[in-house]
Amino acid sequence: MVALNLCGPVRLCSFKLGICLRKTEGGLSAMKLKTLVLSPQSRLDEVCSEACRARINEYFEPVWNETGRDYTQAELSERIAEAEVIITSWGSPSLTDEMLEKAVKLRAVGHAAGTVKNLVPKQIFAQGVKVFSAAPRIALSVGEYCLAALLTTLRHLPEFDSTMRDGKWKIAGLKGRELTGSTVGIISASSTARAFIKLLAPFQVNVRIYDPYLSEEAAARLNAKRATLEEVMSCPIISVHAPKLPATERMLTRELLALIPDGAVFINSSRGPVVDEQAFMEELQSGRFFAALDVFEKEPLAVDHPIRSLPNVLLSPHIAGASVQGHLALMEEVVEDIIRGLQEEKTMYEVNEKMWEVMA
Repeated sequence: MVALNLCGPVRLCSFKLGICLRKTEGGLSAMKLKTLVLSPQSRLDEVCSEACRARINEYFEPVWNETGRDYTQAELSERIAEAEVIITSWGSPSLTDEMLEKAVKLRAVGHAAGTVKNLVPKQIFAQGVKVFSAAPRIALSVGEYCLAALLTTLRHLPEFDSTMRDGKWKIAGLKGRELTGSTVGIISASSTARAFIKLLAPFQVNVRIYDPYLSEEAAARLNAKRATLEEVMSCPIISVHAPKLPATERMLTRELLALIPDGAVFINSSRGPVVDEQAFMEELQSGRFFAALDVFEKEPLAVDHPIRSLPNVLLSPHIAGASVQGHLALMEEVVEDIIRGLQEEKTMYEVNEKMWEVMA
């Protein structure tokens, strides 16, 4: 059965078909949903493939951003009254409560990037607008980063590379460790953690996971066991995937950081403020464990930050989620999910109000 929702005084919207039916003198004629694609051409090339553009043209009536830059909030406010679907990405202006008051025809917002918390107000759910985020697709890229960083650090590749470039050979007494059969502690069962856990499966690791919202049964489905934060911080491999929330700010305290075992590997690809940075620096400067860090409390990292000189730290500039294939898939994944939602099928990237409080 096709569900028809009023879309104005002379139009009916069919989400099952992804079209509007416009009343004319001769009857009803098919009309695609008017869709604002907010990304300018320069950013669109990064997140929208040719196949994605074709899909948008096939299912929607797109209005492409031809200004050569991101819209201002005022410019979006001028255009939003007629919009039935809005597709956004990095750099797009946020939707405000005032804009939503004008957006009486709006049915869906799809974000071809990560978190939507800074993009739309929570009020959008009360208005019945569907919200989609490509964050789960980015999670795959982050999971691969974590695996690469872990294997690189376990085998001390940066140290051996540096030694070779200095004209030397082996480092006396330094041997790498295997990942296979190890115990891995995971902080937060977020989408990035789930992607990482899936990639760890061939290594037959024992996964211990801390997440206050995760049940024993849900952990078992991830082939993991629930653990306390203290137990996870005592693992020989620790990977942080917690979102930035008031409850997670500096959740890794001095006392917890002291539990990291000597020789352990600590990975943070989530958010810098999750860690007490001063206490963490003191622990790192002792040289007793290794870290792979993609995020920091203040970004970009200061040129003179002391962490830049530590030999036991692998540094990267918040690029865990950045990959050619991953970015190019973002808008296509969101568009396909919007279409599924319009056709009343099960969605993969839809965000609901219940998820809001625990999302990054």
